[in-house]
Amino acid sequence: MELYDAIFYRKSIRKYSNKRVKDSLLEEVKNVCSQITYLNKELNIKAHVIDRGHLVRILMGKNCKVKAPHYIIVTSNKGNDYLQNIGYAMEEVVLKLTTLGLATCWLECNIKREDILEFVELSDLDGEQSDTIVELEEKENLEQPYSIIAFGYPEENERLFRTNKNVDRKRMNHICKKLDKNLEKIIEPLRWAPSMKNSQPWILYNNLNMIHLYEEKQKKNLKDTNKISMGIALRHFDIACKKFGLEVEYSKMDVKKRLAKEYYITATLK
Repeated sequence: MELYDAIFYRKSIRKYSNKRVKDSLLEEVKNVCSQITYLNKELNIKAHVIDRGHLVRILMGKNCKVKAPHYIIVTSNKGNDYLQNIGYAMEEVVLKLTTLGLATCWLECNIKREDILEFVELSDLDGEQSDTIVELEEKENLEQPYSIIAFGYPEENERLFRTNKNVDRKRMNHICKKLDKNLEKIIEPLRWAPSMKNSQPWILYNNLNMIHLYEEKQKKNLKDTNKISMGIALRHFDIACKKFGLEVEYSKMDVKKRLAKEYYITATLK
C-alpha cells in the first residue's frame, strides 16, 4: 500500500490489543521515526518510540483515554510554525505505520519535559549559568513534548482499515471556494486529514497556481491542537502532489487578511 492509498484506508483506532508489536516490526517503526522530515529546518523535532507503553499510561493518568501497548512521544523546540511542522512530520509516520499493518491514534499531550527525562533522551542547556534573560530564553527553546501517538495491533473485533468512504468531513466547497477543477485531486486527500476533535480547521483559497492555506479560528482549547492538524492536512496535500507528479514550493506571502482566519502557508504549484 502506498502512502497516498493509506490516506483513504487509515482510521483512528482507540481500542488496542495488549499484544506487543514484534521486535522486528518495532525496529521498522524506530527506523521510520528516525527519518522524519519537516519544512522548518531550524526546528529539532524528534519522534521517540516508547515500547513500554505502561510508562506513558502512568504519566497520563486519568487523561489516558487510549490504552495502547506502544506510543510515540513527539518533542520539539519552539520556532516558527513548530506545531504545524510536528503535524506535517508525524502524519507521514502515521501513514507509514498504516502501510505496515499497524493501528494508530493521535493523542493530546498532557505530560511535561521533566516527566519523561528518565526514559527519553533530550538535549539540555550547556554549561552552568545564572538565571539570566538569556538563560530563560534558552530554557524556552528546550525540547518539550507536544504530541503523543498511540500504536499497536487493534483489538480483535476492531477493523484496522476503513471499509467505505462515508467519512465525516466537510464538503469540498466548504473548505475551498472557487477551486480549479483540475486541483480537486490534490485537495481531496487534504480534506480527509484527521484533526483533533474532528475540528477540520483548514480553509483554502485558490489563486491561479497558488493555494493559500488558512486556519479557521475556533475554541481556545483547540488552539494548539488545531495547528498540529493544519500540518497534518498539509502533509496529505504534499503526498497527493507527489502522487500526481506536481512540484510544489511552500512559502509565506503577504496575503489578504480574512475575518476569523489565520494565514498559515502558500503552496505554489510549478
